[in-house]
Parts: sequence; C-alpha cells; structure tokens
Amino acid sequence: MSGFQLPPNFVEDPEQLLKRTRRRQVSPQRFNSETEPLVEGSPTPAVEAVMTQKTIVEFSFPSADFVATGPNLNLGDATFELKPALINMVQANPFCGKPHQDANDHLQHFLEVCNTFTVKNVTADAIRLCLFPFSLLGKAKQWFYANKSEVTTWDKCGNAFLKKFFQAVKTSALRGKISSFQQQSDEMIPEAWERLNAYIRACPHHAIGEWLIIQGFYHGLTGMARSHLDALAGGAFLQKNVKDAKDLIEKVVINQRWNEERLQPKTRGVHALNEVDMLSAKMDLLMKKIEESSSKKGSEAIQTPAAVRAVETDPWCEVCRGDDHLGNNWPET
Repeated sequence: MSGFQLPPNFVEDPEQLLKRTRRRQVSPQRFNSETEPLVEGSPTPAVEAVMTQKTIVEFSFPSADFVATGPNLNLGDATFELKPALINMVQANPFCGKPHQDANDHLQHFLEVCNTFTVKNVTADAIRLCLFPFSLLGKAKQWFYANKSEVTTWDKCGNAFLKKFFQAVKTSALRGKISSFQQQSDEMIPEAWERLNAYIRACPHHAIGEWLIIQGFYHGLTGMARSHLDALAGGAFLQKNVKDAKDLIEKVVINQRWNEERLQPKTRGVHALNEVDMLSAKMDLLMKKIEESSSKKGSEAIQTPAAVRAVETDPWCEVCRGDDHLGNNWPET
C-alpha cells in the first residue's frame, strides 16, 4: 500500500513479539526496623537497651563521651607520635582569640615550627591538623572543637581560622591606613617606609596593587621629602616604573639610616643625658641637700646645751645679785 507509514514499534515477526519477556517488577524494599533505625539519629537497639536501664537522675550526669577531642584523621596504616618537645614549642606562643592578638602572626609562627620536622608516610597537612589544637587556648580552642567537622583539611582549617579571628573590620582599617598613608611631622623617609610596610605585613590580603601603594606613599610624604625623591629620580619620581621607584626608596632608606648611625656618636655631648641619668642626678642632688640640712640641725642641737651649761656655771650672788662673788662669800657689813 503506497503512502501508508508503519509505526516505529512495528514487528514483522509475530513470534519475536510473543517471546519478549515483561520486565520484572520488584516491590519496594521495606525498612527493617530490627537491623536499622527507622529515623535518622535515633539510638541503636543496643544503646536503647542501655538507656532503658538508666534511672532518671543518671540522665543528668555528665559523660566523658561528650568531651571534644582533636580531629579524626584517616591515616591508613601509618602511625606517628607527637613528641612532647614539639608540643611545648607550639604551646610557647598560644592564641586565645583576644582582640590585640594577630591571627596572621600566630599562623606564621605555627607553620615555622611545623616545617622543622617531617614524619615518614604522613603528610604535612595531617601533622598540622593534629598539632594545631595545642596552639590554641580559651575561646579559640572552643571554636576549633565546635567546627572540627568542617576543618577536615589544613587549607579549610587555616582559612576558617583567619575568617573567624581576622575579621573584615580589621582588614578595612588596615587597607585604609595603606591607601591613605601620611608621613608624620617627626618622621624621616626610612621611618615612614617602615611603618607602611608594617601595615602591609599585618594585612597580606589587602589586595592593593603595588603601583598604587608606591603612588600613595609618595603623595603621603611631606613636601620636602617629595622634593628629595624627585631630585634623586632626576626630576620626577612618578615617571619611574614600579621596580625602579621601589629600588630608589630602598636606597634612600639604607643611605639615611647609615648616615644617622654614623653621625649619632658625634652629636652626643656631655650634657646629652637620657631620662635615667637625669633622674639619678636629681636624686643625688636631693640627698645632698637632705644631708646638709641634717648636719646643720645637728650642730645647732649640740651647741644649745653647751650654752645652757655655760650660763648655769657662771658665778653670781643670791643676796646682792653680784657676779663677782657667790652668796656664801658675801662680805659682812
């Protein structure tokens, strides 16, 4: 028959159609309450049996099972031991999570200690994760145990630690100090450059371009300091590229520090005393005045009884009040 189109599931041989087997339908598997818990998180039969034997007051008792410990690491067949000396090195600089503590400095010190040794068949990340809780105290350690299920690798642990204890407010404040740097009135170029680098070290994730840092440093200097850099650069400091501009600043820093160290002994004279020397001189002068005053009062106290004795020993007559004879030698009339 022309113009008639057979369906796509048409089978020419009827026997093949009859031989097809129906797909086996399997009924849904029932949950076996005897071998697995019906609800996720419910206690197993063994635990449930123990719980049924407890008294009501025993449910209020604390248990060591709830005490948090370090992370559980899958090391396979490898085993290692943390030496007490290594733990003492880490505990020498603990981090408590206080506002004045720097999380970056703590991680730097911790990694320096960890890089001093290796363990065969054990990765460095596993050693760091096992050792890191020993470097924490107070609320920092409580934070680690509360989030130990999330810090399964060292990268996750380090990033989560910085995110918690190096907050965005501190980052914004340090970025502001870097981008809007200003030289102080009593600062030389070396001191200003060192202060700017201290801000950069405190916030290594500042994400400010190096060219922008150098430009901000130049504009933050005083007019005299900018003129000094322009003269050394041959007219215009900002016309140099980033590397040459940074090298020029480093040369200025080294040169000025060398001049200050060389001239410092000559500028110190006889009267250039520090605060301790001045205080010592004042104390010596005060003690000298006290000794002089004491000796003067002592001499006056010694002279007074002598004068009294001299007056008492002078002869005088009780009858006529004369001073040329005594009363018992008064001439008779």
